[in-house]
Amino acid sequence: MDETLIHCNENTTMPADIVLPIQFPGGQIIEAGINIRPYARECLEELSKHFEIIVFTASHSCYANEVLDHLDPENRLIQHRLFRESCVRTEEGLYVKDLRIFANRNLKDLVLVDNAAYSFSFQIENGIPIAPFYYHKEDTELKRLVPYLKSLATVRDMREINRKTFKLHHYTNHQTAESLFEVLFE
Repeated sequence: MDETLIHCNENTTMPADIVLPIQFPGGQIIEAGINIRPYARECLEELSKHFEIIVFTASHSCYANEVLDHLDPENRLIQHRLFRESCVRTEEGLYVKDLRIFANRNLKDLVLVDNAAYSFSFQIENGIPIAPFYYHKEDTELKRLVPYLKSLATVRDMREINRKTFKLHHYTNHQTAESLFEVLFE
């Protein structure tokens, strides 16, 4: 969600598309300035016609629900929401999204779009990297992502297409950047 669909500014003096009040479990309320990535709603609208959309975020539910309620106020685009407590926390403090949490779904049918590649490190071939979003209003990442995702709707195994397209599996097999570049760009 964060830096993929939206960007949150905790400082409300920064430019924001909307300011949302976020109430944390202890009762504290903060004003969060939210920048919505261009084409976010259009992307969700179009993809919801072809796929079940699940937002899997490392954010706290009290914050993420406010943002997602703003993006999908009628709850018709996003079918499920998973939050930080559904992630695996690494020793380094990173939150990884382990897709095996979807025990009733086959990994061949799942993709995870995220700006942080470590988020899909447990199932690297299910990952679709996207450039992070902060505020750039000319950003077209989501607009360009839709045709790729729609092309996956009829494939037998989404991982095969991702493997050929993104070649992320190569990243785990090389000790140096030079040897990786030789394989990626030969």
